[in-house]
Amino acid sequence: MKTCLHSVSYAGFWRGQARLTVDEFLLKAKEFGFDGVMLVAKQPHFSPIDYDEAARKKLRARIKELGLELVCLAGYTDFTADIDKPGIPNVEIQAAYVGKLAKLARDLGTNMGLIFTGYEGEGIPFNKQYSMVVEGLKMAGKKATEYGVTLAVQNHHDIALHHDVMY
Repeated sequence: MKTCLHSVSYAGFWRGQARLTVDEFLLKAKEFGFDGVMLVAKQPHFSPIDYDEAARKKLRARIKELGLELVCLAGYTDFTADIDKPGIPNVEIQAAYVGKLAKLARDLGTNMGLIFTGYEGEGIPFNKQYSMVVEGLKMAGKKATEYGVTLAVQNHHDIALHHDVMY
């Protein structure tokens, strides 16, 4: 078994939470004795907008230099967002985002991506929402496969929260 620290714990998203840079987070993981890290794939840590090829190479080298392993890149998806606006291709947008994250994960040396399903909205039949999630996961899976990345779906206050739905 290996231990892994998720950078969301140091992203400063919640009141009173420490906010570290990516390098400070990596040093903290090393200091605490973790084997690996999981990077939150959004600002302030590893946003696809902020990391060009050179920055990805530098980050990959830094992780290796510290003797850590990038276990997973954690993406943040919501395949049911804007379900009430059928003119917006949200499922496709989300799948394209996952494809981009898969490429970045590969560039950083991991073959694992973490994503969410979708938040359940009021006034929309559950079966319609569930179908959109399934459609999105299939599209995202195809995109991730192009880069040799496996997607892990986290059940986290979304449609997949209950184990029966997740199954």
